[in-house]
Formats: sequence, structure tokens, C-alpha cells
Amino acid sequence: MIPAGVAARIRQDPPLHLNIVPGCTPVVFRGNQPGARIATVGINPSIREFLTQHGAEWAGPQRRFETLSSLAIPALRHAEDADIERIVQRSLDYFTGNPYRSWFDPMESLVQELFSASYVDASACHLDIVQWPTRPLWGQLDLSTRRELVAGGIDLLLKQLASNTLQAVYLNGRTVCDVVSGLIPLSVRTARFRGNGASRGFFRGVHRGALVVGCTSNLQVERLRTEHRQDFRDWIVAECRRDLAALTHLT
Repeated sequence: MIPAGVAARIRQDPPLHLNIVPGCTPVVFRGNQPGARIATVGINPSIREFLTQHGAEWAGPQRRFETLSSLAIPALRHAEDADIERIVQRSLDYFTGNPYRSWFDPMESLVQELFSASYVDASACHLDIVQWPTRPLWGQLDLSTRRELVAGGIDLLLKQLASNTLQAVYLNGRTVCDVVSGLIPLSVRTARFRGNGASRGFFRGVHRGALVVGCTSNLQVERLRTEHRQDFRDWIVAECRRDLAALTHLT
């Protein structure tokens, strides 16, 4: 049974002025949602979820998500129930197909160590604040465009975070932490990584019974010397464990 909010979101055509990749469909989630006990949250899907580095649409077994052309429809508002089911099934099957490994492998490692969970066994899922890939990339968009995209995506995110199966949530990166902390009460502290002296913010709180932790570092784009990468990830896990322990004590 597809949640009504998900189906409605899929049928909403994106505004043309928001730099959304033409012909794509919204990435409403990845993995087991609702149903997973852990959710990670990012800002928005990569253009690589739909297009190769040469700009061609993924096809065959390499395809990750449906597009307007693969569904043979002119716009999302014309999507039939069968089209919605195909879009949602791609999301459910994402981690058993052709996931974007350079992005999700670091997250999988963190999820395993921090929560003893996995995208692959369906105990974890991934959500985005904004369900659309953009061109240019997120960091190159003007502030008003980013704000409008966030405003259009947060209602679905909040519904997904209200799932009664969720036990914990991880927020990946500064923008995600800042946006979510404006929606639900979160405290923040700063810690310093001994490897290079860099400081990062760590967020924590509780939302509808789920423990929420996050770090302003985006593991996938963090520029680190090779000898520091493993230690840096281990440091983030250790700091988030501290926050999880503190939240568990409070609840």
C-alpha cells in the first residue's frame, strides 16, 4: 500500500524555475520506507541517480529510477497508479540494484558501526529533504531557489520521520542539520578532531520517540588526507555514540 502522501508528492510536477533536472521523477525515499528502524537524511539526490557522467539517461540494469521517458508520460500529473507503483518500487529496490556507491558506501559503513543496521538488509533507509536532483548542483544554486526547494520537500520528510518503526535518525551534513533543527528541537555542540584540528558541529534530539543525531560534516565530500579518513569517520561515530548515550539516558 503506497502512502497517500507519497503518491501525491510524485504526481506534483516540479516548478520549471527551480533548476530541477528535466524529465526526472522525485526520489521519495531509498530502501525500506516505511519499515526501517534507522533513517539517514541528506539534502537532495545527485544528478547521477538519473544520468551518467556523459549526460545520458541510465538504462537497463544500470537504471536507478524511472523518468518521464521510461514511463512514456509527458508530465507527472499524468501518472497512472501503475506508474506510481513503478516509481515506488524503484525506491524500495534501490539498495539491491545499482546504488550510487561512491555516496552510499561511506554511509553504509557509518550506519553499520553507529546503529548495527544496513541499507542492504532493509533495517535502514535514506530520505532527502528535497526529493529532486538539480542542475547546477545544490551548492551552486542561489539562496532563494534552495529555500523554495526545501519548503516544497519538508512536509513529506516530516511525515516519513513520523514512522512508528523509526528508532534513530542520522543527519548528514551542515545544511541538513540546520534545516532539520528548524523543524524539530535539537541541541548542538562542537567537537574537535585531533587528526587535523578541524571542528565540527554535532546535533542531537528526540522526535516522536526516535533518537536524532547528526554531524555538520558531509562524509562524501570531506577533504581529508588519506591517513586521516578512517580516523575521521571513527571520530564521527564515537561522537554520535556519545550523543545517543546521552539521549537514551534522558528518555
